[in-house]
Amino acid sequence: MSLTLTRKREKEIKKLRKQAEKLWSVQRDVGERAGLLAHQAADQAKAYGNETLVPEARRYAQRGVSKGRDAVSGVTHGWNDKVLPAVATGLGSFAAYAQIAKDQRVKDAISNVQRLRLPEVAPAKKSGPSALQWVLIGVGTVAIAGAAYAAWQTLRADDDLWIPDSDEVDPS
Repeated sequence: MSLTLTRKREKEIKKLRKQAEKLWSVQRDVGERAGLLAHQAADQAKAYGNETLVPEARRYAQRGVSKGRDAVSGVTHGWNDKVLPAVATGLGSFAAYAQIAKDQRVKDAISNVQRLRLPEVAPAKKSGPSALQWVLIGVGTVAIAGAAYAAWQTLRADDDLWIPDSDEVDPS
């Protein structure tokens, strides 16, 4: 069984094929134009970035670097003007004291002073609270008892204090 197309069908298929080729050609043109447009948009974005974004980023970075430099300068200034002189003075004092302590006359003077030292007396041991502590304990106890009594008076149920509303009165 052979498939043969009628003339009308062949004509319609030929027409559809021409339309498909024309559409394919148009789509290629559109694709090329879209690519060109995307390339131009990328160029414009790059130019915009170079004109506005990059300089702003550089200014921002320079401000950060400047602030960091100022902070480091402040730290080094404080270190050089305050810490190092204090450490040097302390070390100089220690060195001077070490040299003086080696002198025999100073050693003799220290031993003479130590002989005059009085014996230490151990402090008397306390047992129990002092009078002031007893007074404070009493005042605290009275305050707690007063607060407990006030709470009890506030929270107790007192049926005699109940006054019924006028609509709750029994008319009998």
